[in-house]
Amino acid sequence: MNPRVRPHTHHDSRGGLTLAEMMIALVIGGLALVITAQASTNVRQWAGRLGRAEKDNSQILGLYQFAETMLSGAVPLVRQDGERSVVLFLGSNQAIRFVRAEPGYPSRAGLYQYHLFSEQRADEQWDFILERELLSSTAQFGTPQSPTRLTLYTGTAAPSFAFTGGGGGWQQDWDFKATQPVLVRFGMTEWPSLTIPLPRGTQKTDDSTQEKPPDEVKP
Repeated sequence: MNPRVRPHTHHDSRGGLTLAEMMIALVIGGLALVITAQASTNVRQWAGRLGRAEKDNSQILGLYQFAETMLSGAVPLVRQDGERSVVLFLGSNQAIRFVRAEPGYPSRAGLYQYHLFSEQRADEQWDFILERELLSSTAQFGTPQSPTRLTLYTGTAAPSFAFTGGGGGWQQDWDFKATQPVLVRFGMTEWPSLTIPLPRGTQKTDDSTQEKPPDEVKP
């Protein structure tokens, strides 16, 4: 009877990882995690910037639409100031004041003076502000008593205005003139400007006219 022959066991050195190989694998894995984490952070930051840009863009587009709506309905009223006629419209590079007729709902019917202007804050951001008040007399125009105030925009873009009477050239100021400008240019920093046509013609008025509802005041 043949003696049992023990099988020859061959140890495969490639069957496991050496300590050096394990260290290399750990280092590579750690680097992969760091790169992935950094990429995820970059993606989150990019997505955040994109989201803020979309929000800013939407807000600024809304301002352009609001300015166009408000100014396209400006009433070109003229009052007598001594020996000269003066339109109820004032403008500068950072502010504009004009009159609009409101039908009544949700506020009282009548003529309102609107004041749109920008202010730079201590943190170098800009506020774009709306003030609105019922115009009880022509003498009140330009010197409001207790206007309703609303901040329409806060951001890095600076609003600005310019004006033209249609004879060519743009002006930074429009004050104490006999007529409204024909066009108003409204813009925000790094955005293209919007040119807004204003209603033509003038309507002379006095304090008694201000108490009439809008449908009794000819545009």
